[in-house]
Amino acid sequence: MNRLYNNLFDTKRLLLFIGLALVVFIISLYNRYIYIDDAWFGEQAYWFLKNGFVKVQTIPGFHGWDEHLLVYHKLSIIIGALLIKVFGWSANTLRIFSLIIYLLSFIVLSRFFKNNRDTFSSKHFVLAAFIVFFNPLTLLYSYTYRPETLVSLLGFSSFIYLDLFLIKSPKSKYLIFAGLLAGLAFFTHLNGMIFGIAGFFVLVLMKKPVPAFIFGIFTVITASFYFYDLWQPGNFQLFLSQIDHWPDPNASNYAAGGFWDLLIRIIGKIGNEHQRFFWSYKVWAVSSLFVLALILKWRKVIKIKRHLLLYLLLLILSLNIFGSQIAERFLIYFFPYMAIIISVLLFDLKNAARGRVQGMVISLLLLQFVCVGIMFNDIFSQNDNYTDQHKEIMLMVPDRASPVLVNYRTVFNELENHQLITYKGFEYHQVELGRKMRQNEFLQRASNFGIKSIIIPYEMLSGSDSRFPCLMDGEIEENPWFEMYYSVPGYRILKAKE
Repeated sequence: MNRLYNNLFDTKRLLLFIGLALVVFIISLYNRYIYIDDAWFGEQAYWFLKNGFVKVQTIPGFHGWDEHLLVYHKLSIIIGALLIKVFGWSANTLRIFSLIIYLLSFIVLSRFFKNNRDTFSSKHFVLAAFIVFFNPLTLLYSYTYRPETLVSLLGFSSFIYLDLFLIKSPKSKYLIFAGLLAGLAFFTHLNGMIFGIAGFFVLVLMKKPVPAFIFGIFTVITASFYFYDLWQPGNFQLFLSQIDHWPDPNASNYAAGGFWDLLIRIIGKIGNEHQRFFWSYKVWAVSSLFVLALILKWRKVIKIKRHLLLYLLLLILSLNIFGSQIAERFLIYFFPYMAIIISVLLFDLKNAARGRVQGMVISLLLLQFVCVGIMFNDIFSQNDNYTDQHKEIMLMVPDRASPVLVNYRTVFNELENHQLITYKGFEYHQVELGRKMRQNEFLQRASNFGIKSIIIPYEMLSGSDSRFPCLMDGEIEENPWFEMYYSVPGYRILKAKE
């Protein structure tokens, strides 16, 4: 078992695994399917560029989103708007930015190990980089226009400066940089507040109150940018209202109820935190490795890098309490720290013939191979030239000057040319209703929004998209609002009755 373990986790072997996965990853970028979040955040960046503020015009009649959305990921959307201005309206423009940020994260990770060369070796870095890269979650989100990779990069960069302050030299410049970066993480995404919280309390718990104060001041400076558009009359109230009525059924809502209700909600959320780490196949293996590393190596981690473990635990706790929801994608915030801790276990097992533990780690490595394979299969099965398809389908619409109901990904690249309304608003309406809409309800709501054409995509007809059972069979009941206009195996088009 010891020989097998050392062969599998040999540095050259790991680099080979990374290289092979990188080749497949690069191939998977061609005609990469348009993820729902690419469209959701992409539209926000589009309107920010056009109007100077964010709205979601494709979701009308939902708490004013189509007029002014104030709950958005500020820095990420501003950067997206700049990219659209320079390179044009395209999903790839936005996703390449996420990819660049993802690649930069490995440079920052290597910087951590160089700063700690007395404690870690280059082999630790290869092990940690392997854990971060050879991972279904990062393979998906590294080429998705979401803010998590940017938040993670800013947060980990902040930690590196805190680490330098604690291990190298207690210079104020390290605290200033750490605070500014933690604040930028918050400016990027509200969840980014966790890096300011963790950094502040690490310094406090390590009995460094003055450095904690300096760190906190500079965190607040850049974090305050988040509120730049909330000072106008009525905007902050609208911001709170939009948060309170956020449609995600998994999101925490601390605004309702009194103190005891709040306390019960917090305790309940903490009790469910394990779900984040084992949400789906995307995180099973890496989370299991992390738990195993904590069980076996927590004493060593405390000895060599106590503040890293403390910082990570504070991140986990603060994200649970203050974060919007328990979702696996937010594990991306934790991956650098988890990978460092896992690298300690994997490296030490090379020099210790512990057959049972080595066997467990090998089994988890095999599981990760399977999970990465499933992720790639899922990506390739959905990849297609959607922008050309959208253009072709829109040419079939009878009244292209009037609002058209479409799948969200159709915003690429038809948002510039048509009045689009997406199914997402209908989905959110169902969340508020607490049930699925009947077909007549659905069609009447569409008519009320002035929609003149409805494109029912293949995934709804086939049942792979089960949000609207009333549309699944493609059969339209007699109704006063819409009738069948065009029908092919791939999609249906309904038009408004005269």
